[in-house]
Amino acid sequence: MGVCKLSRRSGTAKLSASTVAGSAGAEGEVLTAQSVGVGDGDWRIIDLWSDEGSPWEARLVWSGGGGAQRTALFDVPKCTRICVHATTVQVFGSNLSTSANIQARAAIANGQCDTENQWTVRGSSAQIVGGGGGSVDVIPPPWAKFVRLELSDSTLLSTAFVELLDVNATARGRYAADKQPAPGAPIGDAATIRCVLPAGTYAYRVVFLLHL
Repeated sequence: MGVCKLSRRSGTAKLSASTVAGSAGAEGEVLTAQSVGVGDGDWRIIDLWSDEGSPWEARLVWSGGGGAQRTALFDVPKCTRICVHATTVQVFGSNLSTSANIQARAAIANGQCDTENQWTVRGSSAQIVGGGGGSVDVIPPPWAKFVRLELSDSTLLSTAFVELLDVNATARGRYAADKQPAPGAPIGDAATIRCVLPAGTYAYRVVFLLHL
């Protein structure tokens, strides 16, 4: 069995500023690396960061050993690391800043290590009709293991809830936001995360911990 080499080991892309606060900007390709020669793939350690130290969102697509493509969505704060077994790797990025472009970078090394990452869904109470409270449904991203709801106004946490809905839209678990377990509610077989939000003026985020 031969060593599976890659055509590239690093890449970069200028990511344009987002036009909407709280939402990621247009997606750009940071790196595409393909296997050359023979082999069934190898473990790849992928580091991601930006020159400006500004957070961005990443989408990783990879395949290995002739298998189907897999995808992961995750946050890149100052920098992050992810490890996958792959013959091909693609990294795409989206800027979270509304005020500045950023230079996103990715680098790949052979090797294996344990990694954990996060992916965040952002919103505000202003997006709920009437601002009088309501619910927001979020689909867990691939590889999600735990979920946590956070509010910019912590005094409202006791009146916010996280519900875990199965594929039949039946609630199978419910957590008060001020009593969420660490590092978050276990997702298990939940198909939808329903965030029950109180009245008020605040921003919120739904943070998923990825087992990847």
